Amino acid sequence: MHRESNLFIYQTTMSHFTSLSWFKKWLQIIFPIKKGEKQKIFLLLLLKFLISFVYCILTALKDTVLVTANHSAAEVIPIIKGSIIFPISIAVVLLYTKLNNCLKQTTLFYSTILFFLGLILLYGFVLYPHATKVSPYAMADWLNGYTGGKYLHWIAVFRHWIHVLFFVVAELWGQVALMLLYWSFVNNVCKMEDAKRCYAILIAAGDVALIITGPLVLAYTKKYSHGDFVCTVQALIAYVAYCCLAILFTYWLANHILKPDLNSTNRKAPQVLRLSLWGSLKHVAASRYIRNIAVMVVACGLSINIVEGTWKSYLKEAFPKAVDYQSFISELNFWTGIIALVISLFFSGGILRKFGWQTTARIAPAIIGCMGAFFFLMSYSKNNVPYLTNWIGSKLVLYLVIFGGIHNIAVKSIKYAFFDKTTQMAYIPLDIETKIKGKATVDLLGSRLGKAGSSWIQIALLELLRTNSIQSLSGILLCFLLLTTIIWYRATGNVSKELHMLEEQEAKGS
Repeated sequence: MHRESNLFIYQTTMSHFTSLSWFKKWLQIIFPIKKGEKQKIFLLLLLKFLISFVYCILTALKDTVLVTANHSAAEVIPIIKGSIIFPISIAVVLLYTKLNNCLKQTTLFYSTILFFLGLILLYGFVLYPHATKVSPYAMADWLNGYTGGKYLHWIAVFRHWIHVLFFVVAELWGQVALMLLYWSFVNNVCKMEDAKRCYAILIAAGDVALIITGPLVLAYTKKYSHGDFVCTVQALIAYVAYCCLAILFTYWLANHILKPDLNSTNRKAPQVLRLSLWGSLKHVAASRYIRNIAVMVVACGLSINIVEGTWKSYLKEAFPKAVDYQSFISELNFWTGIIALVISLFFSGGILRKFGWQTTARIAPAIIGCMGAFFFLMSYSKNNVPYLTNWIGSKLVLYLVIFGGIHNIAVKSIKYAFFDKTTQMAYIPLDIETKIKGKATVDLLGSRLGKAGSSWIQIALLELLRTNSIQSLSGILLCFLLLTTIIWYRATGNVSKELHMLEEQEAKGS
């Protein structure tokens, strides 16, 4: 009896150790972090979460306040992205290049975050509450009458200039604070070996931010649903302000703690990097490798936004009120965060380690191209197949909104989990000059050029075909989407070949 009891205890203990061993192995696959780098990863995760949290709130608000405003529509978005944000992006690159030559990276980071915070607070607590006093409604009405309603969307941009300002700030936050400042810092404290293990985890921090902001925005939207929407905006901007202060503190802490890591990378930057914008562009143009990365970034921005513009026009049609529109977007963001987090933790890193950079990078153009093409076919059928429209009726708009929402979730999840990670990894083996200035040029101008390119295409087609609805352009936009994703797919192969050679050179050098 005693022997059987000991045998039972032994079997139970062994089973416990087997389960614990399996759990540790499984945890190591999802979180492949070494003992000596836990502090570094924690700080980078926290910084990524805070910056992404701000971006998620700004993104959730910027479309709602603009698209649902009186005398406005989704068609104003291409005008803003193509005619306003792109020129501003060029100015931002000029300014960033100039400041980078005369300021420390830390000073540039602090001043940029504070500048964005000032503009956001100005909009939320000064401009928006006094919109009737600072917006040229009377002049816009006169222009509508004078032009006979021919330039409704251009006049809407003029009419709602305060919302346009907020839209621009929100867009640039994603480009400057997230893609440029944050990833430049990460790329300087991580090697290629670290990136393959940890970048999926860092990107997952942004997914967690998306999961949290969805219910948060929805809660405040419902709380103030019977009042002025400005109350919702101000409550959420208060969260943005607190997060910006936390970003500054976390960055300061990371710089002080990660100094040894920066020195150990053996990739110290020169004291001053002097390269003008024209020099940066020539630097990018002279490098076939950087040119192909730029093609990927431009194609990604173009293919996503060319579908999103049409989908938002259906979204405005289904949810014309700001509260309903914001509620739908908030729920969509929540599910985007959930799915993106699952992909980042359980699939992204494993696929990269098992199948390599090229296969991982090609997932985005393949899925975005296929799903976008199906959405445009649905939209084209609505406007050009009367039998289908009569059979389904008004529900077709709802189906388009739902599938467009599914497309939006899939596209953002794939972009966060695969595209962002592989693109940022491609910069790691480069010299410090190319990494800072080339990255700034590609990430800022390249990404904005993609979004502006889709906007220019839509604006040109609206003017040429003399229509105020972007929905009628679905057939032509489908052709542009397919061409863009094919070019994107081929560019990933070119980058992969040169990345492999650069990795070999870095391995030999170390």
